[in-house]
Amino acid sequence: MMARKRANTPPYVPRNGFRAVLDQIQAHGRGDVVTREDLHKRGLSSHLTYPALAALHFLGLLDGKGALTGEHGVFHRDRSDPDGIRRIVERSYAKFFEEASLPAPDYGAVKGAFQDVYELSDRLIHSSFPLFQYLAEEGGIELVSGSSAKAGRGEEPGEGVADTVSLPVSRDPAPASGNGDGGVPGAQIVLNIQVTKYTKEKDIIRMVKTAHKALHLLKKSSGR
Repeated sequence: MMARKRANTPPYVPRNGFRAVLDQIQAHGRGDVVTREDLHKRGLSSHLTYPALAALHFLGLLDGKGALTGEHGVFHRDRSDPDGIRRIVERSYAKFFEEASLPAPDYGAVKGAFQDVYELSDRLIHSSFPLFQYLAEEGGIELVSGSSAKAGRGEEPGEGVADTVSLPVSRDPAPASGNGDGGVPGAQIVLNIQVTKYTKEKDIIRMVKTAHKALHLLKKSSGR
């Protein structure tokens, strides 16, 4: 039995960065060539220029020679064309729309299906899914049914609503009384972690371990 051919990897450029790219290319017309240098000169971080160009190719906004196909105009911020955006998104992410069952009950289900279809690592899904979600919403595509659509909307690393979990990572014992200095109460160091519904237990464990290492180095440098 032949192994399933892996679908083309969807764009993994951060959503806000790609929105800036879409705004930048509105000054160009069909046939104009867009390069990494052009994007960098206009303020895009150098490390985002490659994935940004890959995203433009994936959506069919650039042809094989790096020239604009003319479809980028539907993303104009002041006069966007939702129908045109929908057409582009459904064409570009055809593999997902063929295999996923939409609308889903919540964004967690959509994200899970998206990761399965494109066989994405945990690292890539955190950048590729928010961009897909943004583009789908711009095109009026219903990913989640009913009021559930409001939950998790627009989330990506560093954004959206998150719960704060406070974990004690160290507690200094109170000094013995009667030493003549009036006594100083013990101090507790607490690590605050911003947690979304996509935060995994292993990520929290890793952050706690990192905090412990930092605390050890701090105490070592202070001679404690």
